[in-house]
Amino acid sequence: MSHSITAESLLSRRDALLALADQIVEVAGDLVKQAQHESSLEDLQKVLDAGEQLRLLTDRQLSAAHTEEVIAGESADPYSRESRVRHEIGNALNHVLGYCEMLVEDAADDEAVSEEFLLGVHTLHDAGGQMLQIIDQVARASGRTPRRRATDVAPSQIVEKTTESGRILVVEDNQPNRELLERRLVRQGHHVTTAADGQAALDRLAKERFDLVLLDIMMPQVDGFQVLEVLKKSTQWRDIPVIMISALDELQSVVRCIEMGAEDYLHKPFESVLLRARIDACLEKKRLHDREQLHLDAIEKERRRSDELLHVLLPNKIVEELRSTDRVEPRRYDEVAVLFADLVGFTPYCDSHAPEEVVADLQRLIERWEDVALSHGVEKIKTIGDAFMAAAGLLQPVENPVACCVRCGEEMIAAAAELTPQWKVRVGVHVGPVVAGVLGRRQYLFDLWGDTVNTASRIEHHGVVGAVCLSGDAWQKIALESQGESLGHVELKGKGRIEMVQYQGEKRAVL
Repeated sequence: MSHSITAESLLSRRDALLALADQIVEVAGDLVKQAQHESSLEDLQKVLDAGEQLRLLTDRQLSAAHTEEVIAGESADPYSRESRVRHEIGNALNHVLGYCEMLVEDAADDEAVSEEFLLGVHTLHDAGGQMLQIIDQVARASGRTPRRRATDVAPSQIVEKTTESGRILVVEDNQPNRELLERRLVRQGHHVTTAADGQAALDRLAKERFDLVLLDIMMPQVDGFQVLEVLKKSTQWRDIPVIMISALDELQSVVRCIEMGAEDYLHKPFESVLLRARIDACLEKKRLHDREQLHLDAIEKERRRSDELLHVLLPNKIVEELRSTDRVEPRRYDEVAVLFADLVGFTPYCDSHAPEEVVADLQRLIERWEDVALSHGVEKIKTIGDAFMAAAGLLQPVENPVACCVRCGEEMIAAAAELTPQWKVRVGVHVGPVVAGVLGRRQYLFDLWGDTVNTASRIEHHGVVGAVCLSGDAWQKIALESQGESLGHVELKGKGRIEMVQYQGEKRAVL
């Protein structure tokens, strides 16, 4: 025992606690007889029950020999005998103070309530407050600063309901405490769900969304520490603020809860004004977090959309380079096969069909060609009107770029003939060096430049309808395994005379 508190002093305080408990029982018993409403009678009965429990605890659990140990001692074990007694005393005092406040609030709206009745309720509240002060005096005299302030807020000082409501889960195994919290929070404008134990709380959380959890520590089976641990380890629940509520005021319990991720810690009996302020602060923090998360989700959604658009406009490797360096370095590629495909008679078709029909038909064709190109390792570069430009051996290595383009061209011709209006197509292929890069700042465009590109375009223009035509240089890349027919030499503007070959399929094996 601390030398700062004599046995006589502790006995005196014990007697004072017992006298106040007797007063609570006596006054509450008288008011039960005066109650005019069922709700008032129920609240007063809870105060009476709490007073009798306080009297029993004071009489049986406290003595001059160990009053300091029970009231002011601090144990690392929240389930020790001393901790349990303090827990029971705190709960009983919470019933007295809390239900008195409720009675005063109810009486404010009922003109039939007598002054004598209200005076009796205030007497009960004062007696409970005095018991709390004595308990804190013992703790303070023992050299320990109480983590719980003595109640100095009268029931008439309870503030109006909060401006913004939240969805709150109250987890409390003590039924009067659970009811008290629910009524208090509902009056403040919140939507309240209750759970009588830790497992019930976890079951509720799995089914509903909450903005805040008020969590008792000492509960059977799954206690508050275990529930808090589950919440803070869950990606789904870890951002829900948790306020621990407990009649325990051991520093170890407070520290443990905060270290585990609790937002705050309130001791029972708690002041209504303080409870409201803590709840409002946590709800505002949750709202800010939710708004921030919505903003981050919107940013992420826009980022994904931007990525999708970039992948539509640019090849994958170019997108990766652009994202990592914010620019694309122009490069020269030596052995690139360039393919041009063009629709025959497209201009007259446009003149004789509605714009919506023209665009829809062309869209179906281009989508089909994109799939064909992808299947042959050929990269689409762009469309120019009704012309389709692609390349092989550019950003992804292939064994024979020309062979890839030829096979792709053959399938593109066949695909166009299958679609309405059964397009006729010319395809031209040339191979050689190209320069590749990205142009534009507001609308990116990946493109190829050089003589190879110009030659491939002109080969297509002079080619045979419904066939793949190649330059002589391109033909040499596949001549050993292919059949073809020379179309002679043609004069190409800016290029001079070059040989053109019409592809006629793979060579058949000689038996």
